[in-house]
Amino acid sequence: MAAAPPAPFPQEIALDLDVSNRWEALRTVSAIIERSRSLSAPPVFRALWRREQAASTALGNGFALPHARIEGIPEPVTVYARTRRPIGFAAPDHRAVSELFVLLVPSDADNTTHLRLLARVAEMFSDDEFRADLMSASDVASIRSTFTRWIERGASGSATMAA
Repeated sequence: MAAAPPAPFPQEIALDLDVSNRWEALRTVSAIIERSRSLSAPPVFRALWRREQAASTALGNGFALPHARIEGIPEPVTVYARTRRPIGFAAPDHRAVSELFVLLVPSDADNTTHLRLLARVAEMFSDDEFRADLMSASDVASIRSTFTRWIERGASGSATMAA
């Protein structure tokens, strides 16, 4: 039996990123991951950028889910980042993005688990109430609390899909 994917809780939170495009946003997040997880930033950035070039990871409603498979990590790495100003991200709804949930998974991770984790994050950010609470959270503690509340209320069946 496959283990449930880990809860989509950010291990790192970065607010007020002063970036002007998605390339800069991914470079900045890669540097944050290097400092916090001792992973070399250049390969992390290359993997995220390669995925972004294949197709935008923007999902709409001002949110993007950059993700990639990375060698040498034993478990997923997650980062929530908010930009100072919304940036272009080639979103399907043509809205600029100010929120990113970056997900790195081990290169040898089970594909089903990886897809289920991506789906949980997408479900989370499709929840209108969650997004409103997150946008009103102005510091790391309140952002962590917002994620915790969503996870604890049992995401399954409680998220309302945004139009």
